[in-house]
Amino acid sequence: MCNEYRFNGKLAEIAAEFSQLHIPLRFEGAASNRPPGEPLKPTNRATIIRPDDPENPRAGLYAADVRWWLVPFFHRKAVKDWRAMCTNARFETVDTAPTFRESYRKRRCLVPLTSFIEYSEPPGWKKGQPKTRHEITWRSGGVRYFAGIWERSNPEDFPEGLESFAFVTGPACADVEPIHDRTPSILTLEQGLEWLDLNGPGKEAFACTPPAGSYVLTVAPREAVMSREMRKLI
Repeated sequence: MCNEYRFNGKLAEIAAEFSQLHIPLRFEGAASNRPPGEPLKPTNRATIIRPDDPENPRAGLYAADVRWWLVPFFHRKAVKDWRAMCTNARFETVDTAPTFRESYRKRRCLVPLTSFIEYSEPPGWKKGQPKTRHEITWRSGGVRYFAGIWERSNPEDFPEGLESFAFVTGPACADVEPIHDRTPSILTLEQGLEWLDLNGPGKEAFACTPPAGSYVLTVAPREAVMSREMRKLI
């Protein structure tokens, strides 16, 4: 399960990349006041990119910040009462699980990121002790995208409605397998557009895991990460 990631890019750079493909991308809502590069965690608001027309993603897209931790459409009690941790959707069941299947069929999105985080148990680890934090990037660098799904629900404490999202994970790839048994589906822009297309192959387009050597794993204690980001702001 992946429950931490970072996005160090700029939305204007993403828009420029889409523009090269003649795909307009607009931004909705107020700009985030989150410090650049600060790790994103469940219940944080994070940027997702959605198509104006799910049947034709290349006609135009829009980006907005929504809650990470999907709350399904059928949940009517308070948000805190939805205790199932729906930050990730399993590749194997995203199209059949009641919590995710309607979102998979109708409401897909892209979640921009520049790295994701996994934790492993060091030798001799005991419950209560800190785990080793690994920051995972890709050799080509740049922005990639989680294969996301989103939902709109009406919990009793959100009468105006609540939008939330999760992203798909599959079996661990060769690079990540030594530290974790799952890996998020990480997409290039072209792969992302294919994911958004409801008439496309859907999850089957990403059934194959990336080959060994695709990812770079770096041990990155939280203190070092935060210090690095603070230095950028000075």
